Amino acid sequence: MTIKSKHLLICARAVAFTITVAAITGPRQSVAASVEDVAMMKSADRQKILIEGAKKEGKLMWYTTLIVDQVVRPVKEAFEKEYPFIQIEFYRGNAENLVRRMLAEYQAKRYDVDLIDGTVSPVMVQRAGLLQRFYSPFFAEYPAELKDSQGFWGSTNLYFLTPGYNTRMVKLNELPKTYQDLLNPRWKGQMMWSTSRGSGAPIFIGNVLISMGQEAGKAYLQKLKGQNIAKSTASNRQILDLTIAGEFPIALHIFNHHAYISKTAGAPVDWYAIEPVTATIQTIALAKSTPHPHAAMLLLDFVLSEKGQKGFSTIQLFAVASKGAGKAGGLKAGWGRFSKALYMTPDLQFDKGNEWVDYFQNQFLK
Repeated sequence: MTIKSKHLLICARAVAFTITVAAITGPRQSVAASVEDVAMMKSADRQKILIEGAKKEGKLMWYTTLIVDQVVRPVKEAFEKEYPFIQIEFYRGNAENLVRRMLAEYQAKRYDVDLIDGTVSPVMVQRAGLLQRFYSPFFAEYPAELKDSQGFWGSTNLYFLTPGYNTRMVKLNELPKTYQDLLNPRWKGQMMWSTSRGSGAPIFIGNVLISMGQEAGKAYLQKLKGQNIAKSTASNRQILDLTIAGEFPIALHIFNHHAYISKTAGAPVDWYAIEPVTATIQTIALAKSTPHPHAAMLLLDFVLSEKGQKGFSTIQLFAVASKGAGKAGGLKAGWGRFSKALYMTPDLQFDKGNEWVDYFQNQFLK
């Protein structure tokens, strides 16, 4: 056999071997991207890759604490108009309910949730190791206090907690304008607040202890205790409704957008600021084992973008994080009525919340 013939025989055998291996193993498959790969992607073709992946996934599941008719559905409709190949499914509950549900699912190795939001729920599941860090190009537009330094959450909107008052019972120029003014004997028995952990008396106490310092803050709170503030387990919205009805002239710590909405509807109510105003942050985060990472990242980008933020601001309920939003009625810090706010991050609320609740219960309920 000539050298040329031997060479042809070797090539033929190599081709035959390749065909046999392909027949057994099938065509070579590309390695699927992990959740982390998708979540942390920063390549120039990131948007194209997310869209291609989301088309295959077709849907996502959002666990939310937001009010469905006011926020979730408008955001869902806007997003699905932008990405008609993705369907948003959602489950609405309070923070404890969402966290309990997610923990139970992960314990059963059932991974339904893609995104979870709330003022404290994301950090609660983060501490359990169930969140995935993520990157969004829109993070660049956010100040440090409105995004997690490690990339576990971003903020969709802010809640500002201020006093609300009955405009028929008291005039604006008569109101207590500072924390010290609240100690005026005139207001003894004339104020009401909620016992709610995340928006009532405990978080008011947290603001005082942080802004004044522990020693001065506790001394102040002992004086405030003597003002006999009426307490209720009702929500802040209900507390404000009682004020509108004339039960008390001042609701001490309510969401200022609630007063704005009621005033717009003709109710005798308004809000004003005592600085620093308490600000809580509504955050959104990515589940560690998200089954639809591409679709989830598109929704994260959307709600963090100025375009998506309009779903929060156009209903004029929230002072949201992105620029140009939350101007209605001066609801947001820096838009006319107040400039100084104390931002209660999810980690701060999680780490100090029990301390503030205990102080309230021991000093104001006994």
